[in-house]
Amino acid sequence: MSEQSRVRTVPAGSTSFLLREQTSDGGGTAVLLLHGVPETSSCWEGLAPRLAGGRRVLAPDLPGLGGSTYSGPYDVASLAAELAALVETELPGGRVDVVGHDWGGSLALGLAGARPDLVRRLVVVNAPYRKVPLRALHIPFLALPGLPELAMKAAGRRVVDAAFRLGWKADTELDAESLAEYRAVYTKPSVVSAMLGYYRAATRPRVARALHLGAAAPGVPRVRAERVMVLWGAADPILPVATGEAAVRDLGADCVMVTVPGAGHFVVEEAPDVVADVLLDFLGDEPGEHAGPPEKHGSAPVEPPPSVLEEPPLAPAKRAAPAKKAPAKAARKAAAKKAPARREAPPSSGTS
Repeated sequence: MSEQSRVRTVPAGSTSFLLREQTSDGGGTAVLLLHGVPETSSCWEGLAPRLAGGRRVLAPDLPGLGGSTYSGPYDVASLAAELAALVETELPGGRVDVVGHDWGGSLALGLAGARPDLVRRLVVVNAPYRKVPLRALHIPFLALPGLPELAMKAAGRRVVDAAFRLGWKADTELDAESLAEYRAVYTKPSVVSAMLGYYRAATRPRVARALHLGAAAPGVPRVRAERVMVLWGAADPILPVATGEAAVRDLGADCVMVTVPGAGHFVVEEAPDVVADVLLDFLGDEPGEHAGPPEKHGSAPVEPPPSVLEEPPLAPAKRAAPAKKAPAKAARKAAAKKAPARREAPPSSGTS
């Protein structure tokens, strides 16, 4: 099976996307990989080649971040529309499996909610759904006027370093080349402006509503996909496991949760082999018992608006079976079968 890797620029919607692509022979469903902050699409380099067996793997820099140029607006609905335009450009009439980490996870949820006709299976990695923990203090800070710009201008490289020091819990370290790339990207004024736009568009309306200064939020589309999984670095101090459990509750009883012990917030780069194993099982093309025809664009049901910044409860997921630790031999099959709300993946050699 021949495989090819390339990086190119793709105009779609209002964005000029920098797109990393892995292609190989085969007709499997393409995978769209969405990175988080402060990363770029290069964070997927450790596992994209493994996912590419028999399918296309598309990893764009998010709109306005990395090498993708975009001038806003930065609300989730607008950003999801840009990603939908990319999917329609690359795969006319087709669907993708979507895997999103951190901000990429939030946009993956937005894409699946707004355009269920484009999304087959959905994986959310260390990203909140409708509840954001108050302990994630960087979120309200980055929504402040003026101060974040000053902080990034004066110490942007140190801010990036601090994010990885705080969130990275594996025994291995982020490789120097990747860290240098992230430092360079997130000290560019245009990228800093876009990044802050993400946080401000997400946070300010919620704060205004909490203070009764803003209008009630409209309903948001309910997430619809053939199968949904929440994948979490169990040692994440930024968005703890309770945040993932809250997402499972909100996504419904059929949502699967898999945790990776010893990995923190940046689980995609901390434990790429473990993450790749879980994704390969979950995204496999065997017929799933939840399979069904895609919904038409615009037909998604509506659910209540997201909660304002709040601490998610620590209770087990409702309507879900108690958490279980997957045996080592069965762990690779945890995501491919209907499972309890939470299972534990085996640690990689680089995690404790």
